[in-house]
Amino acid sequence: MKTLTKAGLLVLAATIAGPPAFAQNLNKERGNILAVDWNAMQVRLKDPQGRERTWPVSRSAVVEFNDKREQFPNPKLKDLVPPMYVHFTFNADTKEIVKFEVAEVGFEPGAQTKPAAAAAGSQTAVITAIDMNVGQVEVQLPTGKHTYWVDPKSQLRAYKAGDRVTIQVVQQGDKEVVTRMSRSR
Repeated sequence: MKTLTKAGLLVLAATIAGPPAFAQNLNKERGNILAVDWNAMQVRLKDPQGRERTWPVSRSAVVEFNDKREQFPNPKLKDLVPPMYVHFTFNADTKEIVKFEVAEVGFEPGAQTKPAAAAAGSQTAVITAIDMNVGQVEVQLPTGKHTYWVDPKSQLRAYKAGDRVTIQVVQQGDKEVVTRMSRSR
């Protein structure tokens, strides 16, 4: 009769027991962050095909930075902001994101509050999408589409997609924020 080694016994036990309880049906996707709402534990992402979707996020989701890692020494969910490009892992059964890997930050972290370089002063734009829940607006500028935070977000109630507006944008930390919006002709 043959005797099993400790390693052999472990393999046999694992085979009999089946997959571990913590094993999940995980899938991976990627996209740009458009909006985050950590009160509701949601993130809005735009995939490489241009499709937008709001995903639920696990409170215990892991965050890793591959870009500008030294500027995020203790990464957490609150570090995730637009326009970061992320690879994310989600549970295929619950569609809940359990891990983010930041591939591209998309801005210089730690910037002081100042007018946004690309958006200094007033700009005329056409609203292409509004997210009242998180307070963001997507606009078509001459340079292309761009998503901004709006403060106060209550300004958004007066507008809809297709409206032509003049916006004032300032840089607040790592966010570009519309502080004033008015109808334009």
